[in-house]
Amino acid sequence: MVGSTRRTLLAGLIGAGFASGLIARPAALLAALPALRLPKGAMRLERELVRSLGGGQAVTVRRSWDIGFAQQARGIVVSGAQVAVAVDAPENLAALARIEEQRDTAAMFPIMLSDSGRILAGGKGEAPADDLAAAMRAAERMIAARPQSEARRNDIRRYLAELHRTGSGLFETLPADLFYPSGEAVEEVESVALPDGLTGEFALSWRARAVPDAGWLAEGERAITTRIEGLERRSQEVWRLRSA
Repeated sequence: MVGSTRRTLLAGLIGAGFASGLIARPAALLAALPALRLPKGAMRLERELVRSLGGGQAVTVRRSWDIGFAQQARGIVVSGAQVAVAVDAPENLAALARIEEQRDTAAMFPIMLSDSGRILAGGKGEAPADDLAAAMRAAERMIAARPQSEARRNDIRRYLAELHRTGSGLFETLPADLFYPSGEAVEEVESVALPDGLTGEFALSWRARAVPDAGWLAEGERAITTRIEGLERRSQEVWRLRSA
């Protein structure tokens, strides 16, 4: 039942546009963007994802793909294949690290981009807009339905872990302007009401810069932070694009 509720929450977050780390851009802003240039030859897309486990522990996953850009009608198609993966994890999570190393990412490609460089399809890009507040209310119901212990501090750690684990699933969706950064930083914050009068905070940030005079990604960082009663967990990913 908890797994089902977590999937419902994650779907709500994705629908709210939180997963992509971007909100809808005004048409005037998109129209003002210069015509896109395509990188020539093969490019190397790199991603380093650090998932916090609490207690100073983390799992770090580094992946890289060789990708290519091609014009298709008014948009762009990005093709690619994974060329390397490495996972650093605590010894007690060695089995999880092996599973992550063997995970197939072939379904990520091809990725379709609009004429403004935003992800349209493939790569689990931006989903239709929905109500972020409604998704947060789903998180409140999920935690309120769980058995409560008498130890308040233990409850807080449990709530923190549950919220952060759910929220970190949003890393499975690519930022909509990953390949051609808009240059607009994103800061999204939502409060979550918890049992015993506690209040949690769920935050997502996305910042990316483009290669000067080219327009495609140089480096971008997305972070998810969960805070409850002075305790905090933060997971982040860094994306880079360079010549292969």
